[in-house]
Amino acid sequence: MALMLIFAIYTAKVFPYTYITMEGDDFWMPTKDFWQLKLASTPAVTTWLADFLMQFYCSPWLAAYIEALILGAIGIAPLLLPRGGGKKASLWEGLVGVALFIILGFYCTFSLSFLLQCLFFFILLLVYQHIPNFKGKMIWSLLCVPFGFMLMKTPLLAILLIVQAALAYKDFGIKKCIYWVLPAILLGVMPLAYSQQVAFIPFGERYTSFGTKFEPLTSPYNRSGEFVKKMACLANEGRWEEMLYKAHAKSEARKGNGVALRYALLAESALGTLPENLLDYPVSDENLFLFPHKTEYVATQFNRLFYLNLDIYDEAYHHAEEYGLLQPNGNCFSSLRQMIDYSIEEGDWQIADKFLRILSKSTCHKKFIKERQERIQNSKSINSKSIPLRADNFVGGFPLPIEMLRLARYYETSPQRKKMVDYAICSYLIRGDRQSFAIALQAFDIYKDKPLPKAYSLFINQ
Repeated sequence: MALMLIFAIYTAKVFPYTYITMEGDDFWMPTKDFWQLKLASTPAVTTWLADFLMQFYCSPWLAAYIEALILGAIGIAPLLLPRGGGKKASLWEGLVGVALFIILGFYCTFSLSFLLQCLFFFILLLVYQHIPNFKGKMIWSLLCVPFGFMLMKTPLLAILLIVQAALAYKDFGIKKCIYWVLPAILLGVMPLAYSQQVAFIPFGERYTSFGTKFEPLTSPYNRSGEFVKKMACLANEGRWEEMLYKAHAKSEARKGNGVALRYALLAESALGTLPENLLDYPVSDENLFLFPHKTEYVATQFNRLFYLNLDIYDEAYHHAEEYGLLQPNGNCFSSLRQMIDYSIEEGDWQIADKFLRILSKSTCHKKFIKERQERIQNSKSINSKSIPLRADNFVGGFPLPIEMLRLARYYETSPQRKKMVDYAICSYLIRGDRQSFAIALQAFDIYKDKPLPKAYSLFINQ
């Protein structure tokens, strides 16, 4: 219990944004279609249950306690083994449970599906140990293969059969243990038969991995992941100054952290201080303002925030949809929530209603749905005009400065027009293109009768 408490407090305090992001990347519905989707992967029951539990990871404390309880249940397993003659659990059995808790908690945190697989592993093993006679154990050894195939990855199931075989050899001797050939054959044949139904899934993803990355809890990988997720969450909430200074985006950007640099520049743009503070950062390329032409988690999430900062909701919607498609379930809660908000901003009520109906089948979105339905009704009642869905070109089809100037022309009445122009002028400054810099600065009147920002004036006077 002490280990559970320490684990929960530490992970909730040190990795809160990792848990929050896990909830956003999750997707779960109590529908036949979703269950069929889970059947197309292994282990079906465990991944379905993991998706259900991750709905509650919006609270880091609740997420940490869920994982602590699972680890605690695994740690208690050795104490539940059957003992004859009224014997009590030994100190060594207790220490085995402590070791299991520490090893799994240290190396497998943030992998809820694998922790559940380990829990089911010990549950099946305990059931086997509590069966009193040879015939019952033989029947169970056959039944646990199809059950186990739905509860854990094949390597873990193979380990379960090996452990059961070792225990059977100890109890019954080698002659009776010949029956272990049957579950071994079944374990080998069943995936081959099952694979005909899910042949589109790569073989390695179905059978050859444990389904987790064994990464130490305190590793640079986890710390870096927490930092990136924190940047994304703070940016999504518009907490720009906190991101720059309290979350150390500015100091990390100066050290050469590429992700921190992009988020710091985004924060400067959102605060309207980009042309003033541009020279505080090691910006050598205009593409450091965003991730051009990349489709991966960090890039897609950042590019969504980049265009959201400019109030270009259609492109933000595009990146939100791409981010959802990258997730294991082909969609996720954060993507749906974002697409609903952007559809409301664009006045596309049908799309917003469609996604709200999907979210209504989840467990924890009643408040969100009620608030968005009220926003839709209020927007309809005042006959608000929708923002144009698209400019006259594909976003990202031109180099950044040209794209920003074209968007500034198209969104001429947008309050974010100055940010677009500043991105273009800063890009020419970084290039050292004085002619284009002067033309862009003169073509737009954003600094008419105003002193030029620090970076601009220094570039002109060089």
